[in-house]
Amino acid sequence: MQTILPILAQLEDKLEQRICSRVNHADCCEDILQDVYLKLLQRLPQVEKAENVIPYVMRMADNTVADYFRKNGKVFTNAAEAEQLPAPANEPENLVARLSDSFVGQMIQTLPPIYREALVKTEIEGVSQKQLAAELGMSYSGLKSRVQRAKEMLRAAILNCCDFEFDKYGNIVSCCGEDCA
Repeated sequence: MQTILPILAQLEDKLEQRICSRVNHADCCEDILQDVYLKLLQRLPQVEKAENVIPYVMRMADNTVADYFRKNGKVFTNAAEAEQLPAPANEPENLVARLSDSFVGQMIQTLPPIYREALVKTEIEGVSQKQLAAELGMSYSGLKSRVQRAKEMLRAAILNCCDFEFDKYGNIVSCCGEDCA
C-alpha cells in the first residue's frame, strides 16, 4: 500500500480536475471523486500490480464518470437547473416509451428483430446479458456478440443517416451541417 500512496497524492489534483471537467456540478464531482477513491481501496491489489498505475487510475476515473452519466442520464450545470430536473424515471417501460419517439429509437426499430431485441432488453430495459442468454437458450458469449453487432449496426445506421464531423479526439463537432454542442 505504501508504494501507491505517493502516486495517488500526485494524482489527487489531476483526478479532481479530470472529473470536474466532465461533470459541471461541484457536489457531483466530489461524489464521483469519492467513488473513485472507494474503488481504488477496494481494488488496491490490482492497482498495485498494474504496470502503469497513472493511466490505470485515470481510466478508473473515466469509467466512474461514465457510470454516473449512465445512472443519472443528465448532468446539471448549476443548482438552479438541478432543482428543475424531473425525478429520475427508473421504470424501463417509461424509458422505452420515451426512446421509441426519439431519433435513436426510430433507428433501433430498423435493426433486424434478433439484434433489436438483444439491444433493447440489455441496454434499455436493464436485463443482464447472462439472464437474457438463458431466456433465449443461447450461450452468454453468443449473446454478447449479438449485442455488440447490434451496437455496431446502430452506429452505422446513425452515421449513414447524417453527416458528422469529428475532431481529432473522436468527438462530434458538427452534424447535419449544424454545430453539436
